[in-house]
Amino acid sequence: MTPPGLRYRFTGHERVLHDVPAAQALPELMDWFGYRRAFVVCSRTLNTRTDVIAQLRAALGDRCVGLTDEVGEHSPLSNVLAAARQAAALEADVIVSVGGGSVMDMCKAMQLCISEQVFDREGLLRLQMRMSADGTEMLAGSTAAPRIRQIAIPTTIATSEWTPVSTPIDDQTHLKARLVVPDGAPRGIVYDPALLARTPLPLLLATGVRGLDHAINTACSLHPHPFASLLAEKAIQLYVENLPRLRDSSDIEAFSQCQLATWYTGMGQMSVPHGFSHWMVHIVGPLAGIPHSDAACVLMLAQARWLEGHATAQHARMLNLLGRTGSFAAVLEELLAELRMPRTLADLAGC
Repeated sequence: MTPPGLRYRFTGHERVLHDVPAAQALPELMDWFGYRRAFVVCSRTLNTRTDVIAQLRAALGDRCVGLTDEVGEHSPLSNVLAAARQAAALEADVIVSVGGGSVMDMCKAMQLCISEQVFDREGLLRLQMRMSADGTEMLAGSTAAPRIRQIAIPTTIATSEWTPVSTPIDDQTHLKARLVVPDGAPRGIVYDPALLARTPLPLLLATGVRGLDHAINTACSLHPHPFASLLAEKAIQLYVENLPRLRDSSDIEAFSQCQLATWYTGMGQMSVPHGFSHWMVHIVGPLAGIPHSDAACVLMLAQARWLEGHATAQHARMLNLLGRTGSFAAVLEELLAELRMPRTLADLAGC
């Protein structure tokens, strides 16, 4: 196969606000983009057990026209379709996501429903992605002009806010739908480290490992891009140095640095093909009822071991950045042990 050459994929982001309170930043982005009718999608926990959503709704005032916290693990299609119908009926002009990957995935799929005016399971599944002829890029199955965009306020650090890809689970088959949404990546992102510090620690650490896995896949890609690799290697350094610090919820700088790691990772990950650790979580997770990020811990380590002898130069660069010697897989295993994250399939049985 002819090498694909250097290609960089921009994903439609316009503004990223970092180190700023979400309740301050969201109205600012609404003003900047000219939005008047926001439909909020959030996790049930944030909505019922914290004051985060109440503060955001107060900041929006009458510009918040609706809200749902019916998301669920892996964003079931039934929830996607119900929320899309609700947002369309309310004539929302923007979707605001507040939460982790499942929330942002759901919002992207909602965007596709509204843009295509498709609100049934069969119609949405017909819009699944296809691969480029050389097998290196995911292409959208939709050609409709986007009717609605998203502003994301992430509460995890696995990089979902940086892609136009959505993988909601089909309630009937328990398999992941694979959607690439035109302009599906958020138009604006708000990184509030104080908000991130309110995420339950086990979930936050697991999503950080998922983000780290994305960065490693980018740095070790079969078809690397120098810009993407540069960003990914810096992200790896930030993740490894700061994830252990997240146990101290008062260490806001560590939360901020992990958000920067997510930003760096996301800027490059769509421009290069990834390895099996990235893709297999979409199989292992829904079939075994395991969160993506927990599965990523085990698969990241397995892939690092499998690549020993094949990605020698890339592993050497990463070891040098971290000031370490020996095996890169051993460094990852040590990190997972320190974070108390699963390292084997047997460990996943307890997740």
